Amino acid sequence: MMNAVTEGKVDRKEGKRFKLVVRSAEEAVRVIREKLGEDARVLSVKQVGGEGLKRFISSPKLEVIAEVPSPDQQRDDANALTNASVEEAPSEAAEVGQVEAPAPPAIEEKPDGSAPTPSEDQNEAGSAGETARILSKAGFDPALLSEIQSWADWGKINELPLADGLKEITIGLSDRFRSTHLVPTTDKIALLGAPGVGKTTTLCKFLAHEVFMNKRTPHVLKVENGIPNPDDALRIFCEVVGVTLFREAGNLPEIGESSPLYLDFPGLSLSHVDDWVETKETLDQLDVRTRVLVLNGAYDRQVLLKNISSGKHLGATHVAFTHFDELSNSTKLWPIILHSGLSPMCICNGQNVTGDFTTSVLNQMIARTFPEELYSRGFASYRRA
Repeated sequence: MMNAVTEGKVDRKEGKRFKLVVRSAEEAVRVIREKLGEDARVLSVKQVGGEGLKRFISSPKLEVIAEVPSPDQQRDDANALTNASVEEAPSEAAEVGQVEAPAPPAIEEKPDGSAPTPSEDQNEAGSAGETARILSKAGFDPALLSEIQSWADWGKINELPLADGLKEITIGLSDRFRSTHLVPTTDKIALLGAPGVGKTTTLCKFLAHEVFMNKRTPHVLKVENGIPNPDDALRIFCEVVGVTLFREAGNLPEIGESSPLYLDFPGLSLSHVDDWVETKETLDQLDVRTRVLVLNGAYDRQVLLKNISSGKHLGATHVAFTHFDELSNSTKLWPIILHSGLSPMCICNGQNVTGDFTTSVLNQMIARTFPEELYSRGFASYRRA
């Protein structure tokens, strides 16, 4: 007998199966964990829609069949895991069509009218001209502003009307972004970084993007290297989207363009050098060439630079920014993007694991650096009295 999971309390009797109809994969993960517990496992997933005219006016949903195993089943699973060292994929593959992730809400970074830079920076910006002074007062990162003022055509830009000057700066930043050496990704992708930066959430976003948008079948390898690396949320999410989670490299299937491998590593503390050394050895042994350093974009600049330095010792090739929605000033990321030597791979700007994610890093940075408000009504508040 199948039991429907509702908003009320679930009678969690072991051995029962439950049917959930949810709006998204992340909702399935949340409901399963909250109402069925950590031991629950996903048996099947399929996309369902409304009947008749409803399917044209309502978003598709996911029907998830989950089970709370009995104590005997849990013991059998534990024995099987010990003997086999790999979890079998659910017997019924997830049947998911293309689910268009909701577009993230437009995020406006409103200038607060105060100049966060030291007084000497304000004086330099003011002496450079109206455009530089306004950008400084609007909170532009001092390092970025200094770089812009070093451009060969800065003199001409500074003489233009403000809106035209900002347009030229936008074009200049875009050109410099495109001129950076962007390293293509391979079929083995490792996510690396300090504890708490959002590696697992970023991995889930990548998996959802691969399954729903790219129509590929990724695999996940859980790596521990002697460091605890809990995987409850990741395990459930993989089951929901039909991705197989492996714990031993020897059990991996063939990896290729249509079935890339994502490697989930534990968080690496900057103070534990041995962990970084061992991680690099593992990456080399598995021939992982795409090494993504995950950075919390809300961190202080010096912390970001220390993490980048450590990441380069691991052979990092790409960078992913998380917590973008928490940034009070996104312009500080421009120097990192342009000069770190790491190819920008994605920006995560929220907890929605099937959304709040973009690989269009340039577009996202331009939108946050030059919000429409700055053009439409923001200039007047920054002009000289």
